[in-house]
Amino acid sequence: MLMRSDELYKFNDGTLTRLRTSLDDITKNIQMEYLPQRRWSTLEKKRANIMIKVIDKQLEERRMMRSLEKFIGGRHYGTDLQLLQRTI
Repeated sequence: MLMRSDELYKFNDGTLTRLRTSLDDITKNIQMEYLPQRRWSTLEKKRANIMIKVIDKQLEERRMMRSLEKFIGGRHYGTDLQLLQRTI
């Protein structure tokens, strides 16, 4: 079953990252245990590439929104250096 790109908002960041990794493995022809052992067609690889781009865009928008919420909300970053680096 195909997933539509406008349904990505339903998934959390960890799930999207795992999905992106799986799609990346498909496009690069990497044989992994968690993927079906079959040949992926060119059309499926193109679809996977498109989904990777959409997932990257979704994750970037979420990171930007989180950093803006913290910036506008006046919350301090404290010791969260990863979040501070992503914001800069």
